Amino acid sequence: MNPVLPPIDDTKIWDVMLSVFNSQAIAIALELEVFDGLSEPSGVEELANKLGYSPRGMKALLPMLKVQGFLDKHQGAYQLNNLSRTYMLKESPYYWGPFFSRRAEAFPNYKMILENIRDGETVESRAAADGWESGTLPPEVAKSVTDFMHCHSMPSAVGLAHTCDFSGVSSLLDVGGGSGCYASALANHYPEMKCTIMELAAVCEVAKGYIEKAGVSDRVDTTTVDMFREDWPEGYEAHFFSNIFHDWSIETCEQLAQKSFDALAPGGRICLQEILLEESGDEPYAAVAFSFFMTQGTKGQQFTMAQLEAILTKAGFSNISAQRSYGYYSLVTGKKP
Repeated sequence: MNPVLPPIDDTKIWDVMLSVFNSQAIAIALELEVFDGLSEPSGVEELANKLGYSPRGMKALLPMLKVQGFLDKHQGAYQLNNLSRTYMLKESPYYWGPFFSRRAEAFPNYKMILENIRDGETVESRAAADGWESGTLPPEVAKSVTDFMHCHSMPSAVGLAHTCDFSGVSSLLDVGGGSGCYASALANHYPEMKCTIMELAAVCEVAKGYIEKAGVSDRVDTTTVDMFREDWPEGYEAHFFSNIFHDWSIETCEQLAQKSFDALAPGGRICLQEILLEESGDEPYAAVAFSFFMTQGTKGQQFTMAQLEAILTKAGFSNISAQRSYGYYSLVTGKKP
């Protein structure tokens, strides 16, 4: 089955999904007294040090407040504006704090996100990420996470296959490929291409069912590899990562990029499918809200093009470029000289 492009992209679905974090971000900022802490304009690190919170948490929270219009930013410093001074400061007669405090009780995962923003991360929120990091993932977690990722990745997988040029790539390794929706979409669109999904054993078992359903079992297979601890298979012309780098710290992404570079032959390509932040780090809304979402169960964030370019360049890749692939996603590519 070669799926056709959806009649409409999924950006509205993303908007609805991410909007659940709008009020949560405001409630967290109020509980952590972030608005009161911005009595003077402050950068991320400065405010984190002043309030005693995680710099990573502030880096996720402050852009969420700005993109919703509650903060302004000038020369790298976040500052209050008329909206936040009027409704978000305790001293104001129009203070909305009690409303958000009461609503916070009903927000899903509110305490978890609050702790992550304040402290950087909590063990309880990282069951799946810890599984990939340790190299062992229980079958029930593998099934749940793979199904979750598959449904929100299918439109962009088909979209990427139609909009980005993979002609000439006869073998592709889908690193952390989950259900294999990207590998299957590419194999369907490029009959000459063979793809391998590189995943943990429990995920590979789930992926086999999706591959069979997509009708590409003859050209898409799986290989069980711990991407952090084991050698990567060689002989592939391209390595593809979708929503992988945003799960990890910059240091871990540098390690993954280096392992990719070392396993590719000269002329091989690395391909990163991600929702990119603008260079300011606080636009567009989808990337900012997705980065906030990443604080729940990962060590990661959304990246700017400059950040990904620096990671790939450090590993040795060149000719790095980006193009919009589908919906909010972009494909960043680099070449091994």
